[in-house]
Amino acid sequence: MKRVYTVIVLLIACSFMLSSCGPPEQPAATLEITSATPILTNTPIPSDNATPLPTDTPTAVPTDTPTIVPTDTPLPTNTPTITPTPGPFSFNDDFTTNSGDWEDCELCSWENEALLMGPFLPSSNFHKNYCTGCGVRTYYEVSVDGTFIDGQVDRFFGVFVGDAKGKQYYFGISPWQFYIIGQHTDEGDSWEVLDFQWSGTVNGSYATNHFKITIKPAYQPNTADYLFSLNDSIVYIIYGIPVGPSKVGLGMDWHAVTVSYDNWQYVEIEP
Repeated sequence: MKRVYTVIVLLIACSFMLSSCGPPEQPAATLEITSATPILTNTPIPSDNATPLPTDTPTAVPTDTPTIVPTDTPLPTNTPTITPTPGPFSFNDDFTTNSGDWEDCELCSWENEALLMGPFLPSSNFHKNYCTGCGVRTYYEVSVDGTFIDGQVDRFFGVFVGDAKGKQYYFGISPWQFYIIGQHTDEGDSWEVLDFQWSGTVNGSYATNHFKITIKPAYQPNTADYLFSLNDSIVYIIYGIPVGPSKVGLGMDWHAVTVSYDNWQYVEIEP
C-alpha cells in the first residue's frame, strides 16, 4: 500500500513539471514563411475583359416573296448594216488580161499572164507607161516583177515615181547586173544620175527581179523619204524630199528591148 501511494505521488509531481515547461517552440523561419506565403488555388482571378455569355440570336421573320409579273418581250428590230471603215487605197494587176488601167501601152501585149512592153523605136530615150488605175496620191508603195525577154542587154527597165516639183525618180536595171537611180526633170527634159553601179543584188540575164519603191512620210511636214529596194534589199534612200500627189508607172530606157512585167501592186500609205 505504501508503494502504491509513493507511485501516485511521483505521477502527480511529474504532471506539474510538464505543465510548467509548456509546448515545444517551432522554428522562427518556419513561422515567417507560413505567415507571408499566400494560399494558392487553381481558381483564376476574374478580370474586367471577361467574355460575355452568349445571347440568343433573334430569328428573322420570313417575308413574302414578291411575285414577278412577266412583261411582254419586245419585237426584234432590224440589225443595222455595218459600214466598213475606209482603208488605204490599193490597186493590184496580175496582167492576166488588159485591165484598161494603163495610159500609154501601144506597144504592149498580154502573154502568158504577163505584160510585155517593147521593143520601142529609137524615137526617144525614155518610155513611160502610167498606171491610171493607181490614181494620184502623195504617200504610197509600189512594186512589180520585171524579166528581160529580148534585145540589147545594155538597156534599162524598171519603175518610176514622182514628187511635188515636176520630177520623177526612175529605178531600173540591166541584164548585166547594173542598176540606176535617176532623177528626171520635166522642165528642160533633163536627167541627173543619183546612183549607178554594178551589184550582186541584181539578178542577171533572164532572171526575174522584184522592184519596190516606198514613199513614206518624213519627219518634216510635206516631205517624204524615198526607199528603193530590189529583191527585198534596200539599195538607195533619199531623205526629206518635198512631196505632193504624183503618178507612178513602168519605165524603159532607150529602145530595142522587150521586157515582161507581172504582179503589180500599189498600196497607199496613210500619214
